[in-house]
Amino acid sequence: MDNYRTQNVIRIFLIDEEPIVRAALVSLINSWRGFQINCEAAVDSAIKQLSRTGFDVALLSLAGCEERDTATIKTVARLCGNSPLVVLVGECSEDFQIQLSGLGATCVLLKNEHPHELQNVIQRVHETRKPRLLAQCAN
Repeated sequence: MDNYRTQNVIRIFLIDEEPIVRAALVSLINSWRGFQINCEAAVDSAIKQLSRTGFDVALLSLAGCEERDTATIKTVARLCGNSPLVVLVGECSEDFQIQLSGLGATCVLLKNEHPHELQNVIQRVHETRKPRLLAQCAN
């Protein structure tokens, strides 16, 4: 059992190519008790690092809602395995949000409308996944 789990820390792996948004998210998450953040700016580097890094929740921040982002979400979701993937997006349609869920996003949050809910969402998706992970480990 690793140190982070014994300390009840939720390890977040953040992927965000926008320096200002990334810095704001890192600052915000660092202000929360019980969270540790590791971040990567470039999606390609993040994809390589995801398979080597221990994390509890992946947080993918997208600048917009473009079709090219769907391949990124599919890849990141696959690499997350049983860990939840929370996707932060700018303005996008409800249809695109539903599409993101179908591609593997555990939760989709609009940056402008729900920034105050991020901590609760991360805790909720982390707690929701725990029993399933423990059951899989027992088998």
